[in-house]
Amino acid sequence: MDELPYRILSLSDVLVDSKKIRVITDSLRQGRTILYPTETVYGIGCDAFNEAAVERVSQIKQRTQGRPLILLIRDRDMLKGLAAEVTPVAERLIRAFWPGALTLVFRARPGLSSMLTAGTGTIGLRLSPHPLIGSIFSVYDHPLVSTSANRTGEEQVGSVSGTPRSITDKVDLIIDGGMIRTVPSTVVDVTEERIFYVRDGIITKAEIERVLYDRNTAV
Repeated sequence: MDELPYRILSLSDVLVDSKKIRVITDSLRQGRTILYPTETVYGIGCDAFNEAAVERVSQIKQRTQGRPLILLIRDRDMLKGLAAEVTPVAERLIRAFWPGALTLVFRARPGLSSMLTAGTGTIGLRLSPHPLIGSIFSVYDHPLVSTSANRTGEEQVGSVSGTPRSITDKVDLIIDGGMIRTVPSTVVDVTEERIFYVRDGIITKAEIERVLYDRNTAV
């Protein structure tokens, strides 16, 4: 790998400097791991199609086995490449809440790495509204792993300085976005017509059910 010109980047610098976005995307392309802010929590990420990098992310987080990863996607075309089917109920939620803090669990397309699906045959996907993610996807065409920057079972943190050294010392590149809120995305399984709530988060069950069951709700 080429030597990184930076190890820590300020989000404010990244968003106005295309060369720094290139530092991030070149790092992803080379299989490096990153610590970065999203609209929900700080995440540990990498190129989702680089299995060695995905394994490193899992090791850094000491992630529990058997749970599919959450990936950030650029658009509907990227969704089609990862999800085997988009059910009508999933379509309603996408139209109402994407881009946003709603992660949807789909049946994964055949051939998707078991490192992403954890052998479940499913994959969690989100279209993020965060400007950093948009800037990355403006020049990068692979989905990104997005798992919260805390060890499994520990509290989530809202800053780089509050992130455990066991994580900050091991990731290759850090994008510091200052203090952010620490409410995770809501996770909903849409593999069947009847949804299943996997995790509570920013978007409430009441908001979701209003979209699904209120005929007066425009989506």
